[in-house]
Amino acid sequence: MSLKALFAILVFAAPALAAEPTDPVRDVMAVTENNWATDPAGYQALFTEDRLSRLFSADFQMRYAEAMKTPYAREAGSPFDYDVVTNAQDGCPLENVTISPPKPVDDDVFHVTVRFQTLACVGDAPEYQTYSTARFSMVEENGEARIDDIVAINPIGLMLSAKEQLQAVIDAGD
Repeated sequence: MSLKALFAILVFAAPALAAEPTDPVRDVMAVTENNWATDPAGYQALFTEDRLSRLFSADFQMRYAEAMKTPYAREAGSPFDYDVVTNAQDGCPLENVTISPPKPVDDDVFHVTVRFQTLACVGDAPEYQTYSTARFSMVEENGEARIDDIVAINPIGLMLSAKEQLQAVIDAGD
């Protein structure tokens, strides 16, 4: 094979090898689904150093690091006292999880929306069959899609931004 042919193959194959914009969301959801499973394969902290650096924007990482310096976060081990994807502290294994294709918001931001049920195991009543949503605000940094915020939206429409919560922890300080 000539060098020219090999170069052409590599150039045309590169887009196929590139990461999908939803990959960071899928990674977060794999951890989240595991943690809510009936028999989880061991609890996994979502905000490990590795995941923060691979999946989250520089701004999110900076806020997380700053929030972790507060006495509350140091003592608790996290600036969050709830699951930022499900906006819950307890519930059922996630069911009927769907991840939307990326939706552009403006030139620099796109959203990936995840829908799921968190209380379906409680019963068949309509209030247990409702869906919650997590909206992942994504940005591109160094050619890679990164999560800039996770906004959890419960079935009645209440929204909670992970970045706003980080900022609240920072502002509260001690």
